[in-house]
Amino acid sequence: MIQLHIESKKKPKIYRKLLLPEESRFDLLDELLLLSFDLDDAEYVNFEIVKKDGQVSANKEKILFLPDNDMDLDSEEELVIKWFRKSGDEAIGQVINTNELFIIRLDSYVQLPMDSEKAICIAGAGDIHTGKLNKISIEEINERIAAREMERIIDFLESQEPDYLTLLELANELKKLKPWQYLESNEIIVIDFGDMNDKVLVSVMGAAGGEFGLMVFDLEHGYDSLAKILFEKNLSSDFSYSLNALTVNFVDRDELEPADYQLIKGCGLTYRGKKNWIQFRSYLEGTHPERPNYIEVELLIDVINTMINITEIRKDGWQYPQVGAHEYPAFKIKTDGELQEIYLLKLQISKPTFECYEEITMFEKAQYKKKPKSALQLEYDLFYMPFGVEMEQTNRYVYPIVGILVERGSNLVIGHEVVSMPKTPPMAQSFFWAFLQGLEVRPSKIFVSKEVRPMLQPLAKILGVELVESELPGIREVRKFMKNMPMDLF
Repeated sequence: MIQLHIESKKKPKIYRKLLLPEESRFDLLDELLLLSFDLDDAEYVNFEIVKKDGQVSANKEKILFLPDNDMDLDSEEELVIKWFRKSGDEAIGQVINTNELFIIRLDSYVQLPMDSEKAICIAGAGDIHTGKLNKISIEEINERIAAREMERIIDFLESQEPDYLTLLELANELKKLKPWQYLESNEIIVIDFGDMNDKVLVSVMGAAGGEFGLMVFDLEHGYDSLAKILFEKNLSSDFSYSLNALTVNFVDRDELEPADYQLIKGCGLTYRGKKNWIQFRSYLEGTHPERPNYIEVELLIDVINTMINITEIRKDGWQYPQVGAHEYPAFKIKTDGELQEIYLLKLQISKPTFECYEEITMFEKAQYKKKPKSALQLEYDLFYMPFGVEMEQTNRYVYPIVGILVERGSNLVIGHEVVSMPKTPPMAQSFFWAFLQGLEVRPSKIFVSKEVRPMLQPLAKILGVELVESELPGIREVRKFMKNMPMDLF
């Protein structure tokens, strides 16, 4: 490991000591310097070699992220150990958009166990922003470094080509076993991947004879979707837009999109008959479903492999146990890939609670209550648009959110707002309060959907607004009209 001392040229002595793997490049050193000094707004660091091999560098060699000329070196190709070889070797690091200057000096090379080959901060003092020589949290710095390293790993994995051939072949093998003949859709299986500390919940579709395949939910983001499917009646028409899951679907040929068909043909495969073609989808709340990426394909390969084994066990006589609400049998995966004995996973689900997220002053509240009360009846709702729009921030198409206020009876749209982000209680309240402030009168009643009412209730209580949970025929008619209306016009 390379031990570097990095010190600000400002006074007092603000510094960090870092350990880097010996194969580290200057682009990693650039990131570590910015992370360890909490320079979130900085772009990159240019390096000028001051001392190399214990000798003062006469050539003023520079390692730049944006080379000025052919003599400057590309940092992407340069290893730190080529330039920091002897204790005391130095470089000057200049943060481009802040002009902060740092002295970077090689302390020594440190021998550590192979499993310790991760960049870390081991010491430091001072805050570069305040200039004070106060104590710092090494743990927080290393958490930032670890999070960035995880981002780099994920970026690398997502750039890899997914192994769709293996995934298709395994899915076809599972399809031949017809797991829906042995498991109902509400007989949820938990797969525990052990050392990975990951668990997923799997529902087998097809026992009712409609759609065939698997739905896979993770615990962190997906279980809320699964719980709604299992325990809620009359799911909203927006439910599919808020789904977090991976799916394996066995469909008819005419249900495939052209890209699905080309994927199958490109792997040299073909299928015949009804519900025999294979389709994979990744659902992420508020976005258009896409084909799974590399990481998701690897997960599906492991899941399908396990579900093949579980189906065989079920055929051999294993019975789905009697379980309570939010309780599911789990199969633990051993390091050799074999299944361990099942245990019951009990998930603790708490009912969501909401608060007033709007900062309403006493003056604003008084101004609203001064408005004359009228017989006006309104409908208010928050929902996803039925088509996606392209966003620069994501590689998926995003379903915009619409907040809308409609006069009940006439279906006149009094107010609407469109944003491209997931549906949240603060957003529901923000739109609602803005609409109410824009009215010249206080409505007698406001009808809202079952989903939105608990989100709005804390705000409505403060304002003295009556909310009535109801069907929304006016908004339903407006939504029908909007489905045929171009997004740019809306």
